[in-house]
Amino acid sequence: MRVARAFIHRDFLIATSYRAPFAMQVLSIFIAVPLYYFVGRQFGSLGSDFLVDYQGNYFAFLLIGMAFLDYLVVSLRTFSDRIRDSQLTGTLEIILLSPTTLNRMLIYSSLWVYVFTTTRFILYLLLGLLFGLDLHDANVPAAVAILMLSVVSFASVGIMSASVIMVLKQGEIIHTFLSVVSMFLGGVLFQNAVMPQWLQALSKLLPITHGLQGLRMALLKGVSTAELLPQLAVLALFATVLVPLALLSFWAAVRWTKVTGTLAQY
Repeated sequence: MRVARAFIHRDFLIATSYRAPFAMQVLSIFIAVPLYYFVGRQFGSLGSDFLVDYQGNYFAFLLIGMAFLDYLVVSLRTFSDRIRDSQLTGTLEIILLSPTTLNRMLIYSSLWVYVFTTTRFILYLLLGLLFGLDLHDANVPAAVAILMLSVVSFASVGIMSASVIMVLKQGEIIHTFLSVVSMFLGGVLFQNAVMPQWLQALSKLLPITHGLQGLRMALLKGVSTAELLPQLAVLALFATVLVPLALLSFWAAVRWTKVTGTLAQY
């Protein structure tokens, strides 16, 4: 825990030292929430048949979808960014020789990102309340469980993406592709029910689909934990499968770059 707190403190100081970008990440929420509200007022009634489960409230549907997407986006970028930073500063090989393994370094160095993303998520909800977001019946414990399982799955995908980048040295297109596909198929902007059956089947292969569905049900409908067991079980399965795959792919990438002598190249 001491090492984890040290990483969080270090990354917090680094993030806040760049005052303008840090402030923009916070202030952007004050622009996004009203934007979602007016979009909901303009277009929400057009898809009311698909929003029956959410009292026809497209604003609440969109707000939670976009806020939740942040977790996936930062997961895809943070691990590869940490590796790239270590390569640029020439510390990657030193870290591999230190008592703190590269795996632990990746996890510790991502903690601040998730703390900040969670703070942003809460701020989204708090501002949403000012625009009529109704969370009176929210099942908070179930929502937290869904968030944690989703983050583990997203982080695993991010580590696998970082593994590919270690080998290929370029991976921005991977981040963009996964983000766009997840936004399209994951139900961020619209209910999956509006898509053809074959696209709905594809969407079920993504953890964001189940995480977002469960999160909306927990926060907007106050569904009981027992009723959310299908979503929790699927997310737990994703985490169980993806975590070992992520660690294995990362180990293989490190081994390959050591053998080829390209570990510090970027």
